[in-house]
Amino acid sequence: MMKCEIIRDLLPMYCDGLCSEASKQEIEAHVAQCEGCRAFLAEMNEEAPVPSLSPESETEARVLQGVKKKFSRGRRRAVLLAVAVMLIFSIVLAGAADVPQPVSYTDGLVTAELAVDEVIDLYYHGGSYDSFHGFSREVDGRNAVFLYFDRTLRSDVMPDREGHLCIGNGLLTDFETATYQVDRQVDAVYYLVGDYLELPGLAQAEFEQAVADAVLLWER
Repeated sequence: MMKCEIIRDLLPMYCDGLCSEASKQEIEAHVAQCEGCRAFLAEMNEEAPVPSLSPESETEARVLQGVKKKFSRGRRRAVLLAVAVMLIFSIVLAGAADVPQPVSYTDGLVTAELAVDEVIDLYYHGGSYDSFHGFSREVDGRNAVFLYFDRTLRSDVMPDREGHLCIGNGLLTDFETATYQVDRQVDAVYYLVGDYLELPGLAQAEFEQAVADAVLLWER
């Protein structure tokens, strides 16, 4: 077994990892049994100088740190931009989903029949819809009801259903969406897409011109 003097001479090489494997095993076996050499090794480890970076290494470290920070800031900006775009897109999509679009008339879109209790039943066959609009006004000496349906992106993805409206007792009613007051005596029902805030107030000549393309659904 090596003497303490030899072990202590080899300890600097051991700390630097320069010893052979055989010497390393011999040193570790000796230090495990010798308290003095073990304490000497502990002092060497405590006094080992912390390697300092050269000016070139410090410069490289600062450059790498700056690049890392710049990349991190760029990535954060990209993430925030993506989140903002998605948020704006979601808001626009949610708003567009509720924008009403009038349903143009096609053959068989709405059918009408007079019930035994003098109620006029109207049936919508165009799939799901969002709402409808209606008003009544005299045309050619007869009381007429005008109406049309709206759809939205949201209603387009809903399951198809048959809408049912009825006209009676002075009301045009869809029990799921809206009710409008109309004349109690109705002689004709028309389908007409238009501005239902403006149409009722037009002069008679202008009104008759505006409703020239109305589709007759029912008449007495």
